[in-house]
Amino acid sequence: MDADLKEALKGVASDVGRILSNDGFPSTIYPECLCDAVRSYPMRGGKRVRPALLLWACGALGGDPAMALNAAAAVEVYHSWTLVHDDIIDEDDVRRGLPTTHRELCKYAESAYDLNPVQNEKFGRDMAILAGDIQQAWAVDLLMRTAEKGCPPELVMTLVRRMQNIVNRELISGEALDIELPMRDWTRVTKKDVLRVIEGKTACLLKYCVQTGGAIALRTADMEEPALKALGNYADALGIAFQLRDDYLGVFGELETFGKPLCSDFQESKPTLLFMEAMETLSPAGQKELLGMRALPEYDEEVVSRIRILLAESGAVDRILAEINRYTAQAIESLQVLPANQYRSLLLSLSNYLLERSV
Repeated sequence: MDADLKEALKGVASDVGRILSNDGFPSTIYPECLCDAVRSYPMRGGKRVRPALLLWACGALGGDPAMALNAAAAVEVYHSWTLVHDDIIDEDDVRRGLPTTHRELCKYAESAYDLNPVQNEKFGRDMAILAGDIQQAWAVDLLMRTAEKGCPPELVMTLVRRMQNIVNRELISGEALDIELPMRDWTRVTKKDVLRVIEGKTACLLKYCVQTGGAIALRTADMEEPALKALGNYADALGIAFQLRDDYLGVFGELETFGKPLCSDFQESKPTLLFMEAMETLSPAGQKELLGMRALPEYDEEVVSRIRILLAESGAVDRILAEINRYTAQAIESLQVLPANQYRSLLLSLSNYLLERSV
């Protein structure tokens, strides 16, 4: 990551962190363990990519990013509830190097109540679901208060409606399809199905971020306006390229830097595009071997190495890397219609970082 991008992201993280830490919405939540859980993910930090996309899209179209700060904080909290629920569904134990929300709450139950392990885990899951629900309400509250920054109230209400109507529907549908696809025989899964998951789970919120920032700058919710449409195209391509890169790193990344176990998609029998591409060209014997490496209890170096060999020999790796490059080029091309300024440059730098990253 270059120094200018790193410093700009640090500034976004500072601004968003200040808003969230000073916001009174969570303070009235009870019991205290639920209040703490609601604050947990939003206050853990991270790169704040989604707020940055929103703020820089606003600046790129000539708007004042300060006017969009509440909206930027809103999308960070909104993203948090999706992570809380996703971690429950995936039964993950760690998020950003710390226990996931349902694990935090399970540990709380272990220390606070005289329960058995099954009851502790149920308490953790149940309370985490509620924490995610309240985070979504917090996000809407923050977004509505964008009017306090000078954004026209009519526009704010339209942006709220888009979040609740379009983003909720698309994102949750994408999550549901992600759960359903592994239940099917792989021959009944299409590349279009997998792309639809990516468009719902990943690209949809990125698109909302950049178009919301642009809408605040232009004071219009007309998403057919050329600049807003270009931002939408940029986010669609960025989201797909980002997820394809994530799928690639999930197999070929370095365990020490990737942040989660390698081949977790194989363990969950998720049909990624990388897997689908391989199954199209492998011999019957190769297909049988790769299928036999799904849903294993653990993935040691030998298994990971064999999966890598099969994916590479099938040509799937080269095809996926070419697709990442193609979608990256589409994203960058979409940005060219925006005015040339520091914020467009930051969007370009962020795109390059996300799509070339090794973590």
